Amino acid sequence: MTLELSLIIGLLIAVVWLSYEYIQVHRQLVHKTHAHDRSLVHAHEKSLEILEKARMSAAKILKEARIGAVGTRQKLSAKMDSALAEVATNEIDSFKKALQTGTVGVQKLVGEKVASRYDEVTAEIESYKKSQLASVDEKIITILQTVAQKVFAKSIPVEQHVELVLKSLEEAKRDGMFD
Repeated sequence: MTLELSLIIGLLIAVVWLSYEYIQVHRQLVHKTHAHDRSLVHAHEKSLEILEKARMSAAKILKEARIGAVGTRQKLSAKMDSALAEVATNEIDSFKKALQTGTVGVQKLVGEKVASRYDEVTAEIESYKKSQLASVDEKIITILQTVAQKVFAKSIPVEQHVELVLKSLEEAKRDGMFD
């Protein structure tokens, strides 16, 4: 009877330890959402190692329980083994699913943040492009006004030169010459 009690206590300790490890891994994942995907993969691999160690420990305990049981204890032990194995398997599967769900959530959050930042950078680039094109347009107009004044100052009034140049620039812009 003490052997079965020891086994139950051992499995309970293993489950508590697994729960503690789950909480620790979960906290690390929550605090490291800004880390690279490599840290997520590392945490996932570490948790799988912990799961494998726990599974091996549970299998070892079950194996020892089978060897040590004799006579009538064998029947009781067999029933306890199957029940404990089922509980351990269910707990491990539950932990594994929870961990995978957390990892997928964190990966999705990182993906959304990257997409959001990409959109922001694209908007900034577009804004910069517009301001630079406006600056270039102003410089071109100034240069053309200066050239027109020097070259055509005696043929046509300055207002008509400016109007012709602006009209030509607008047509060139519509035709895509500045793209």
